[in-house]
Amino acid sequence: MKGISILHDETKKKRYVQIDMDLISSKRSEIDDYLDLLLIEARKDEPTIPFEVVEKRIKRLSKPGIRSKR
Repeated sequence: MKGISILHDETKKKRYVQIDMDLISSKRSEIDDYLDLLLIEARKDEPTIPFEVVEKRIKRLSKPGIRSKR
């Protein structure tokens, strides 16, 4: 995308995103979509949590007096 550059570190890994600030006002939704895609790519090898497990956690945490166990 014009105005957006991905910069690599010394080991050739994608490391930084450089955005032309003039694009922020004119193409905000396109930039948001592009950054979302970069985050998806970066997290593609992370483990996933099944929806049912997340749903149970939300229900448990929404009960009064229950706090997150982080």
